[in-house]
Amino acid sequence: MTRWKLLQGDVLVGELSENGCDQPFFLAHFTPGPGWESVGPLFEALAAYSGPDPDGLRYVALAKPLRDLGLTLAPVDGRQTPLQLFKDCMVSIHGPEARLRY
Repeated sequence: MTRWKLLQGDVLVGELSENGCDQPFFLAHFTPGPGWESVGPLFEALAAYSGPDPDGLRYVALAKPLRDLGLTLAPVDGRQTPLQLFKDCMVSIHGPEARLRY
């Protein structure tokens, strides 16, 4: 399974280790890194998102601050080009569990 580094520039936010699949998502274990403290509340708010949102404005309001951070996912083995969150992939993180779609 693939391992990823979640980065904000050169700062390690955390690591994801894929451990299963629930199509269309890959399931992963998340280990926070030094940069997690500043972005963690934004991921937790997005993970708590639920309920009706017919026009999608609530989701956009929660996702935009994360998108604006310019986070990337880089494979640990370096065999693939890093992916930009909300452009090339989607990641949700709730505690030690993550879901990834790319």
